[in-house]
Amino acid sequence: MKSRLLLFILLLCVQITTHASDLVEVFQQALMSDPIYQQAIAERLSTKEGVPINISALLPNLSITANPTLSRSAFSGNNYDTNVAGVPLTPRNNTNLAYTLALTATQVVFDFAKFANVSNALATSKGADATLNAALQNLMVRVANAYFAVLKDEENLSYSEASKLAYAKQLDQIKQQYDVGLKTITDVYTAQASYDSAVATYIASQNTVDNDKENLRVITGKYYQKLSALRDDFPLITPEPVNIDAWTKIAEHQNWSIKASQYNVDASRQTIKQQFAGHLPTINLEGTLDKVYSKDINGYSSINDPSGTGTTTNRTIIINLNVPLFAGGGVVAKTNQARYNYQFAQQQLEQTIRNTINTTRQSYLGIISGMSQIKADKQTVKSTISSLEGLEASYQIGTETLVDVLNQQQKVFQAQTEYANDRYAYVISLLTLKEAAGTLSFDDLRAVNTWLIERARPKVNSHTK
Repeated sequence: MKSRLLLFILLLCVQITTHASDLVEVFQQALMSDPIYQQAIAERLSTKEGVPINISALLPNLSITANPTLSRSAFSGNNYDTNVAGVPLTPRNNTNLAYTLALTATQVVFDFAKFANVSNALATSKGADATLNAALQNLMVRVANAYFAVLKDEENLSYSEASKLAYAKQLDQIKQQYDVGLKTITDVYTAQASYDSAVATYIASQNTVDNDKENLRVITGKYYQKLSALRDDFPLITPEPVNIDAWTKIAEHQNWSIKASQYNVDASRQTIKQQFAGHLPTINLEGTLDKVYSKDINGYSSINDPSGTGTTTNRTIIINLNVPLFAGGGVVAKTNQARYNYQFAQQQLEQTIRNTINTTRQSYLGIISGMSQIKADKQTVKSTISSLEGLEASYQIGTETLVDVLNQQQKVFQAQTEYANDRYAYVISLLTLKEAAGTLSFDDLRAVNTWLIERARPKVNSHTK
C-alpha cells in the first residue's frame, strides 16, 4: 500500500513538473509580479490622492490653540490701602496663572489659484486612470512578445538541431565513401565545414532560447521550463473592420496613451490659470472664539473680582482681503513657464497621436501581409524539402554535387525559420493592433490561448530528422 502511494505521489510530481504553462497562466503571473505594471498601479493611487488634497484647501479649516502663562508681579512702596472688605488693593507680590483656549475657523471665499488646483488634480487623476489602462494593455503585449519569442526560439532550435543531425549524417556518409575511394578529401572538407557551421548555429540558438526565457522571467519573476506551443493550424483572422482608415480613427479616439496625453494637456492648461491667479485678489473668512482663564494663586484678588479668578470670552469675525501688487516679476515668469509647459504637453500629445497612427497602420498591414506570407512560407518549406530530396537522389547517382545538396539543406533551414518568424509576427501584430486601438482585453489573450497546444518540442519535418 505504501509503495502504491509513493508511486502515485511520484507520478503526480512528474506531471506537475512537466506541465506546460500557457499564455493565460503566464499573464496572470505577470499581473501580480511585473514591476513596471506595479509601478503604474502605485503611481495611479498616489496621483488620485491629489484630488482630496486640493479640495481640502477649499473646505473649512478648524484649529484649537491653548496658551498657558504664569506671571509674577512685585510692587514697592507702602501702599496697604484696603477696600471695604479689608482686602489689600495692591499686594507687594502677586502670582497669576492664566491660560487661553482659542477656536479658529477659516473658510476660503475666493482663491482662483486653489480652484485651478482642483481642476488640475481632476485632470491629472483621469490621466492616471488612462495611463494605468495603457500599462495593462502594454503588459499583455509585453507578455505575449516574451512568450512567443521563447516559442520561436525553441522552433528555431529544433530546426537547427535537425539541420545539425542531417549535416552530421551526411558528413559520416562522405567519410565512409572517402575511406573506400568514392569521394575526395574536398568533399570531406566541404561536409565538415557545413557541419561545423550547423553546430555553431545550434549553440547560438540554444543561447537565444536561454536569454529569452530570462527576459520572460524579468516580467513574471518566474522561470518557465516548458511553455505551450502554437498550433500549426491556428486560424488566420482578418481584422474587422477590413479598413485601415477605420482602425486609425478608432485608435485616435480610444487609445489610452492618447487619452492620457490629452488629460496631461488639460492639466497643463489649469496650471497656467493657477500661476496667473497670482495677479488676483484672495478673500478668506476667519472666525475666532477664545476664552481666557485667570487666577491669582497667592490668594490676593482684585477689587473687581474678590475671588481671585476671572474668565474673559472674545468673539471675532474677520474678512481678509489680500490684493497682490508686486511680487518681483515672479508671477509673470511662472505664468510664462506654465505656458511653455502647456506647449510642450501639446507637442507630446501630437507625437503620441502620430506614433499611435503609425503603430496602427503598420500592425494592420502586418496582419494582412502576414496572412499571405504564412501561406507562402508554408509552401516554400514544402518546396525546399521536395527539392532537397530530389537533389539528394541526384547526388547519389552522381548528377549533382555535394555543395548543391548542402546549400539546399541550408535553404530548408532558412525556410523553416522564416515560417516560424512570420507566424509569431502575425499573432503579435493582432495584439498590437488592438492595443493601438485601445480595445485589447483579457478576452483577446484567452482567444489566442486557445491556439496553443502542449507539446515537448515543435514538430519538425521528418526528412530533416
